[in-house]
Parts: sequence; structure tokens; C-alpha cells
Amino acid sequence: MRRVFPLFAAAVFLSGCAATSYMNLTNVSAVQVAENIESQSRSLRYFSSSGYGNFETMNGAYSARFDLSVRRPSSAFVSLYGPLGIKVMQVKLTADSLLVYNSMRNEVFVARPTEDNLRNLLMIASNGTSLTDLLLDLMTPVSHLETPTCTSHARGNVVDYTYVNEDTVEKYTVDGQYMRTRDYEKLVDGETVMKIGYSDFTSIDDMYFPRSVSFQDTKRGISAKLFYQDISLNHKGRVDFIVPPDAKRVIIY
Repeated sequence: MRRVFPLFAAAVFLSGCAATSYMNLTNVSAVQVAENIESQSRSLRYFSSSGYGNFETMNGAYSARFDLSVRRPSSAFVSLYGPLGIKVMQVKLTADSLLVYNSMRNEVFVARPTEDNLRNLLMIASNGTSLTDLLLDLMTPVSHLETPTCTSHARGNVVDYTYVNEDTVEKYTVDGQYMRTRDYEKLVDGETVMKIGYSDFTSIDDMYFPRSVSFQDTKRGISAKLFYQDISLNHKGRVDFIVPPDAKRVIIY
């Protein structure tokens, strides 16, 4: 597959549910915690935000402002701006397609929304989870709870879940004050390959929501941290995706 990290770097560089109150998790089961997160997940349909992101690869570090509009379960639009406020990149994500337009090169990448393509085009590791769920902190360990290799441990208002499957270990940390996943870590053969973290929780429209999301693909040396500033929940937002007719199309399988 064609390498696109340099294109992303060049584009940025050249342009230059009800809020849950505190719960004592020692009095609730792991299933109750996961069901509470699932309830918040079902209540969230739309999300939009303006903010900024910091991105790092082995080729360097870059920052950019963005506008983001999400329609769950699988649609998202992103506009990315360089230091001078110039729109340098646009993204359109659906259940079966991923389009990334680089205005600095007038190229549009057309791909399936696979884990590898999301990582290579957007610098965000998805671990097979819906990208929209990752962005909105709707990951839960619910699918693992009834398996024999899943264990849980309460630490005050925090619960740690550990799920072991052959050579892979997945760890979830759930914050009981907000009933949200705070950290996720994946290990393969004892080595950490991915970390996802959520922080700076605040109550928005009676729902706790993280204003900061971080991704680390430690195996490939990729990291991204997004900071949400203006946030709107369950109100339709709009980010235009406009590709000139003369843009070069690059097909990625």
C-alpha cells in the first residue's frame, strides 16, 4: 500500500443518557457497570465538535485544528486545518468506505474502513472497533464479561477488566464516577501494542463526556491526541466534503 504519512505531514506543515452520579463499585457487578455504559451508548446518536489534535509518527510531530461531525453508528466527516487556517484535508467515513482528500496535492484516497487503512490514513488505531465509538468513548468490555478468562478488580471508584485470549491480553479501566471507559490497553505476547485513553470528563447535556482522547500505536510508533473544545451532543452537525472534479483518485484496497 502506498505510504501516506508523508502526505499528511506535508499537508499540515506546508499550510504551515442521564449523567451518572458517583457509585461505590464494590457494591455493583461488572455486568451492571457495562450495562450502564451501554445505556449511555444507546442514547448518543449525533456528535459534533471543533478542536485540535497533536499527531506523532516516526517522521515527525504535527498539530492541526479540526471540525468533526459524527452520526452513529458509523458515519463521520472531518475537516482538518493547517496553521494558517487553510483547509488541508477532508475525511468522509461510512460503514463501507473511507475517503480522504488532500487539498495540497489535490488527491483523494478511496479505501475500505479497515483497521490498517484507518491507521495509515488517519493515524488512529482502531483495534477493529467502530471509529465513531472510539472517538466518543463508547468502548466497553461487555462482550468479554461472561467468558472464563475475563477477570475484574475494583479499586475505589475504578474497575479494571482483564481479558485473556491465547497470546492477546486486553485491559479496560472503567471510571465509576462517570460510568465510562477511561483506559484501554492491548498486549500481544506480553508487549503493549496499543493504548487508548480518555480524560477531562465534563457533564454536557446531562451526559458525561471526555474532552480529550489519546491513541498510541506503540508497535508502529504512531500517536494522536484529540482535544474537543466546542461540543454538541445529539444535534445534527454538518461538515462539508467537497472534492474537485479534477482531483486524482488513489484507490487503496
